[in-house]
Amino acid sequence: MQKSTPSLSGSIAMFALLAMGLVNPAGAQTEVVKAPEVMPVLNSCAMIEDRTERETCSNQGMLEHIMNKLIYPENAQEAGIEGTVFVQFIVNDRGQVSEAKALKGPEALTKAAVRVVQELPGFVPGIQKGKPVNVEFVLPIRFALRD
Repeated sequence: MQKSTPSLSGSIAMFALLAMGLVNPAGAQTEVVKAPEVMPVLNSCAMIEDRTERETCSNQGMLEHIMNKLIYPENAQEAGIEGTVFVQFIVNDRGQVSEAKALKGPEALTKAAVRVVQELPGFVPGIQKGKPVNVEFVLPIRFALRD
C-alpha cells in the first residue's frame, strides 16, 4: 500500500470558497445569511481584536483541524482514488456546525470529508444587524496520494 496523506487544495482557494453564502435550501426553517456583517470565527480566535487577524486565525485553525484530523479512507487509498470534495455546511446562530453535506467529489471520499467538517470546534456565530445568524460555507478538501 502506498504511503499517503490527505492534503487541502491551496489555502487561497479554500478561503475564497469558505465564505461563500449560498441560497437557503427550500423548506429550511431558518434563514441563512449570504454575507454577514461579521463572519463566524473559531472560539479560539474570538479574543483577537483586529477583524482581519481574527478571521485569518479562524481560517488557519480550520485548515489545521482538517489537516490533523482528516482520515483518508483505506479503500480509497488502495483503489488509488484522489480528488477534491466540496463540503457545504452551516455555522448556525449558536456557533455549531450543522447540515454538513458533500456537494461534489469522489464518492469514496465524501464521508471522510463531511465527518472532519462536522468535527470542527465551536465558533462564535456570524452577526447581522446585531444578531447571531446562520452562515453557510463551502469548503474544498483535497485528497492526494503521495508517490
